[in-house]
Amino acid sequence: MKPVILPCNFRSAGRLSNESARTLTSLHEVMARNLTNTLDVYLGTGLEVRFHSLEQIAMEEFKSKTAAGGYMLPCAVKPSTSMVLLEIENALMFTVIDLLLGGTGAKLEATRELTEIDEDIMEGVSALIAEEVGRVLQPLSYSVVPGRCVKPNAAHRIFPPTEKIVRIQFDLSVAEMTGALFVALPASIASNLVRTIRMDQSSVTGASGFEPLPSLRHRMLECKFAVAGEIPELKVPVRSLAAIEPGSVLMLSVPVDAPGKLTLEGNNYFDALPVRHGNAKAMQLLHRIRARTIDTDANEEDTHAIA
Repeated sequence: MKPVILPCNFRSAGRLSNESARTLTSLHEVMARNLTNTLDVYLGTGLEVRFHSLEQIAMEEFKSKTAAGGYMLPCAVKPSTSMVLLEIENALMFTVIDLLLGGTGAKLEATRELTEIDEDIMEGVSALIAEEVGRVLQPLSYSVVPGRCVKPNAAHRIFPPTEKIVRIQFDLSVAEMTGALFVALPASIASNLVRTIRMDQSSVTGASGFEPLPSLRHRMLECKFAVAGEIPELKVPVRSLAAIEPGSVLMLSVPVDAPGKLTLEGNNYFDALPVRHGNAKAMQLLHRIRARTIDTDANEEDTHAIA
């Protein structure tokens, strides 16, 4: 058999293999779906985040791509000394800012410089994105902590000059505007991540794959719901409401010692008394209210106090 001779490009040494790229792609496709849900709730409008591409590039190429402009936010990767860079295109960033300020997200005719107020407004969005990047890096026990944004021409300085960069692009569509969101991280972190996932998969017999997310139960514990202490179905004559002015007293025709209700998203769950916890208002829970939406142990009593 004759030997097979293939050309070799030494510049490609150290690049991600196709298998590694597929693993990273799968992780960031999950991240895109999670970002869609998270940002949809935060912005209060329909949007979609889609994974677009993943590439490993040298520092010189990365420097030329980031010099074009945009919102650049370095994030520390704890407990390591590495960094991750979040980049959002200017047009997309100003659309998000307009939505957060109560606008329609209309596209600006001309771009402008980023102000400190813009940076403060973007803190919440960038924190959510950094949290999702941290979920991707969870197998390495890393957390991602946002810093302060930097000028585009200085973004490359957060990485070592000899480091190769893995740059992931997402397409974010919101308010009839589609822009790019980039996540850049050192290739060394990407390689360690792939290696750790493969080791975890090989150590679990019959494992179908690694899911870099906590269980649904634990994620539900981070959800926020509207809780209120109130007196439901209270009726007051319109003439009494019409006569309200500063300093007036509105008679509710309810005994002072009558308990109110602790409501969760409009549903009554407990009889409760209004109390004070330090300088905060609170409710002392009494009897659990029997309802079709409550578990069968509705007769249990609880004496916890919530602030």
